[in-house]
Amino acid sequence: MSNNTNNNSTNNNSTDTNSTITTTTAEPANTTAEYLLQRCYESVLSNGQSDIVKYLMYFCGGWIIAWCIITMLVNICHKNSGHQRYVHFYEELSIILLAICMCILNFVFNHKSKVCKFVAIFNHFFMCLTAAIFFAEALFASSMVHGKSDKNGSVPWILYYLFPIVLAVAPTLATFFTQEKYYGTAYLHCFADSTVDMFWGFVIPVWVLLTIAGLKAQLACIACDRQLPSQDVAQCYWARRSVKSLVLISQYLFSIWLMILFAAEHQVLLVVLDLTSSVFQKIYVFILVTLMVILFGPALFVCHTYCHLNTCQKWAGNGCFASLYAMCPPKPVPTEKDEDDEDKPDAIPEKTLPDEPMSEKNEIPESEKPTNNDRPPGLYSPTKTPGPNELGPNKHTESQKFYSWLTDTNGSGKSGDILFRPSVA
Repeated sequence: MSNNTNNNSTNNNSTDTNSTITTTTAEPANTTAEYLLQRCYESVLSNGQSDIVKYLMYFCGGWIIAWCIITMLVNICHKNSGHQRYVHFYEELSIILLAICMCILNFVFNHKSKVCKFVAIFNHFFMCLTAAIFFAEALFASSMVHGKSDKNGSVPWILYYLFPIVLAVAPTLATFFTQEKYYGTAYLHCFADSTVDMFWGFVIPVWVLLTIAGLKAQLACIACDRQLPSQDVAQCYWARRSVKSLVLISQYLFSIWLMILFAAEHQVLLVVLDLTSSVFQKIYVFILVTLMVILFGPALFVCHTYCHLNTCQKWAGNGCFASLYAMCPPKPVPTEKDEDDEDKPDAIPEKTLPDEPMSEKNEIPESEKPTNNDRPPGLYSPTKTPGPNELGPNKHTESQKFYSWLTDTNGSGKSGDILFRPSVA
């Protein structure tokens, strides 16, 4: 019995040892703090689900890049130039690089810690750079709308390109040096870990820049039109439309960036039902991101083309698409006075004199007045009794005879001869 007991105990010990060895070998070789962070996620996407997510994100990245290139080509064809166009071009380049980082490299190198660390840095930098360019655009457009500058805004034009880089580098380096231990440790994506302070370093600087840019743009949007004749017409036209679309396109891009972060970070929270349809339950946020990106491409194209005067002059018209480029009717231009007219005093309007009595206007001297014998047979004479041939066809008083009697200055004749003339058979 003792031997059997010893054998059983020995077998139990060996079994425990084997189970311990099996459990140990099942874990990844990485047992550092990085792996402890990975252990926070109870379940992740399977290989098949990961492939679906990658293809969706590759499509999103290619879609954004394609629309940015189309926007560039259209503006080149329409000969839109000037610093207002160069700022938009700068913005489009930054969005292209951001799309490459957050949609492509983010899911290609998610299992390579060292490379993923650099991808996370660039992911943060290009989002901050894009937000800073939006801020520079708001400053540029606002100064033109308020009439503070005739051309190229109220600050030196070189700052529109250098200042965004400074604003992007500062929070990127500050977050990296204070939260370096969390970079490249997610193993699900090359982004920020939303459960640590690294997340706030990624989000808060971008949020602050976009909030200030949006506030600046909205204040310019509701301001009175202070365009001066000396200002550049194309830049003023761009500025008035740019401030209206800046908040929409900037916040939309920021929402896509955050949605990709949360979709990749919290895959476990998306598991609702453990059924065959769980594939959709886990990746529906990625599908939502894809739909948002599909709308973002055309929205970026419209916002970066309808601001320019040359494009609106060519594409404005009737219809759903052409109405987006409809131009406001021109304001009436006041007529300019000639120099000769300005020197002359204002003409005094002629006063209309009241009508004088007919008796005073047509008064004839006594010597020139015709006698009764000189009057034509058709005219009335107060001292002459009209004959039967002088009566009108209706045998009543004619207007000419009545008028002649009224204007007769001698006062001869009787009213009865005119007003109550007897009928002649």
